[in-house]
Amino acid sequence: MTLALLFSLYLPAAHVAAASAPQAAGPAPDRGALYRVSDGRHTLHLFGTIHVGAPDFYPLEPRIARALKEAPALALELDPQNTGALQAAVLRHGVYPEGRRFEQQLEPALASRTLAALRRYQLPAEQLQNFRPWMLATALTVQEYASGGYKPELAVDSYLAAAVRAHGGKIVELESAERQISVFSRLDAAQQAQFLADTLDELDDAELAHKLDALVGAWRRADSGGFEQALKEMDEDQSFASRFTRQALLDERNPGLADGIAALLAAQDKSVAAIGILHLVGPGSVPELLGKKGLRVEKIY
Repeated sequence: MTLALLFSLYLPAAHVAAASAPQAAGPAPDRGALYRVSDGRHTLHLFGTIHVGAPDFYPLEPRIARALKEAPALALELDPQNTGALQAAVLRHGVYPEGRRFEQQLEPALASRTLAALRRYQLPAEQLQNFRPWMLATALTVQEYASGGYKPELAVDSYLAAAVRAHGGKIVELESAERQISVFSRLDAAQQAQFLADTLDELDDAELAHKLDALVGAWRRADSGGFEQALKEMDEDQSFASRFTRQALLDERNPGLADGIAALLAAQDKSVAAIGILHLVGPGSVPELLGKKGLRVEKIY
């Protein structure tokens, strides 16, 4: 289920200041998920994000908005302004050496399917010839979200970071771009090709638009059951891409994210941490791991 990538992994996106994000009319509903974490001395708010956005996502509801205004620090998977590190990691792990082209590296049938998908999403095939298969898969996934009206330049991470920077708060990275992107370098050529093929299969699914809207709709409504269902479907899906997403991009990263959040809580009061919402649900989730550290974890919504 590669649609879930943007609920679990930060991908390259333009930074957008909070002030420039369009504002929806009417009262702001609950979005994503919000937890309060305490060690008896300090308190931290933990918010579940999606790494794309839409105009009607903003403004956020008063409790998280107030927490952001008071936060001395905001912890994110990656700082949206640290584009140099992200671009360097992508060049190291997502791009072929000079002279190699994906059309030459992939089996002819898969190369043909990939070219057709790039045309369908109006992506420039010639400019992407040096992309490794996993990078092609993520580019197509981002474009599918964009075609549904969910844009990387309106990503929740960027909105939150701008809100905290506006009053002089600092941004803390819970991971590094190298840590995130290098995960894909574990995949050999055959596995990367399978990851791309699985993504193309999902993009060809007649129910794709419905599935995407259901995923984003769960975030819009703070519907934890919707994300538990998404995680269940990922576990039931035996495709290589789904298994890799669950194991490498969620389960293996959750302990490190929990450690970073616990360290921020110990160091400062009233900070905010915001991570992809699929890190907050299911067995081995970040809230569960924080609870096992002896911290009090209270779900607000």
